[in-house]
Amino acid sequence: MAEAKTDFRPASEPSLTAEAALGRLNGLIEALVDPESGCPWDREQTTASLTEDLLEETCELREALRLDQGPGVLEEGGDLAFVLVFIAYLAEKKWGFGLKDMIDAVVDKMVSRHPHVFGDVQGIADSEGVLRQWHQIKRQTRSQGVLASVPVAMPALARCHRLSAKAARAGFDWREVAAVREALDRELIELDAEIAQGDFKNPLRQARLRHELGDTLMATANLARHLGFSGEKALDEANDRFVSRFSYMEKKLAEDNLKPEDVSSQELERLWQEAKRV
Repeated sequence: MAEAKTDFRPASEPSLTAEAALGRLNGLIEALVDPESGCPWDREQTTASLTEDLLEETCELREALRLDQGPGVLEEGGDLAFVLVFIAYLAEKKWGFGLKDMIDAVVDKMVSRHPHVFGDVQGIADSEGVLRQWHQIKRQTRSQGVLASVPVAMPALARCHRLSAKAARAGFDWREVAAVREALDRELIELDAEIAQGDFKNPLRQARLRHELGDTLMATANLARHLGFSGEKALDEANDRFVSRFSYMEKKLAEDNLKPEDVSSQELERLWQEAKRV
């Protein structure tokens, strides 16, 4: 029987330093994957299998941050840290580098990307200047194209914002909001023309509709960027409004022991308009 590990056990007092806390977390993972005394589920995990957990925990932390919930940030940040350290532990077994190497690499990168702080660069007075410098250094140290660093796995709307912002920094962009709005009108006209063809179940029609709707969504995301915010944020807020208003409708209907599917579309529309006024 393997000797039980105890360095990760709940302590009477919290870790005194971040380094000690990371060591404790790493000890926990070692215990979880121990071939004799560990957890069967944890022992089965790989760098690939943890991608879904990474996405889920990132989204949960994002939600806590978006709602400005301190306790949620504490919990979800810890969950994300667990997944990241777990990935680092598995990476060391698989590729020969671990948490220390990852941290060293990002510290070195951040130092090189901030020569106005750690070097002798002068005249960087605002965040715009910092961003221009950041991307110049990034282009010098990478042979990839302008858009290659934007992850394909990003949510589509957020990826669209990032792609168009990077293209804009390379000089490919509309000059003013009105021009973006006109582009959106053109895309809507093209989408309407495809919709007018009907036959929506035909695979070829579906492909054309997706094409035109995708162009329309991209133009909308670019309009949001030119207005000074991300389409992702605007849609998040719209989703919240939708949930709030639909919940209001459900609550009002429940007063009469009804559900949305029990009433007419006209009654639902009346309640929807009422919810918008609340």
